[in-house]
Amino acid sequence: MPKNINFVRDRQKRFEKAQSQDQKILLFSSIALGVIAVIGIIAGATHWFMNSKLESIIAKQQSAKTAILAEQPIEESYTIFAHKLSVLTGLFGNRKNKQEALTFFSQFFGSGVIISQLSYGGKDNDILTFSLSAKDIFTMEKVFEQLTSPELTSAYPDITRGGLSRNDAGVYSLKLTVMLPKFAIEKETS
Repeated sequence: MPKNINFVRDRQKRFEKAQSQDQKILLFSSIALGVIAVIGIIAGATHWFMNSKLESIIAKQQSAKTAILAEQPIEESYTIFAHKLSVLTGLFGNRKNKQEALTFFSQFFGSGVIISQLSYGGKDNDILTFSLSAKDIFTMEKVFEQLTSPELTSAYPDITRGGLSRNDAGVYSLKLTVMLPKFAIEKETS
């Protein structure tokens, strides 16, 4: 008998070979399934961990937002108060500067000279315009001398004189325009 005629033996060899291959495939499939399962478990755990962190962060964000919204009226009133305070500081600084100028001029020219027709102007209300009135020409002459004195020109270097006039009662008037010094305004507001 020929050698290849033994079908059972050939079949058994093929069966053993297929079984060996099936075991290898089963081993590789099991390893792949295990790796996929581990990756799935790691992905699921990471997803759960990240979701819990995200929920924690969202809760903190909501509490911070609530706290900020609760403090908003206080901040708003503080901002309004600070703005009002800065405006008032500027106004009082400018007013004080003008009051000091008027006090200076009324003391400088003495009791025989009356300051009247007071007005403010200029870009920053830094121009003071007023009239000096004197009952006689001698007092007005003294005013003209005082206008050129070093004491006045050092305190207020930018003084412009207007027209000299005399009314029916014999009262002399002189219009003065004074530029208030910038440094005095800045010193008071800062």
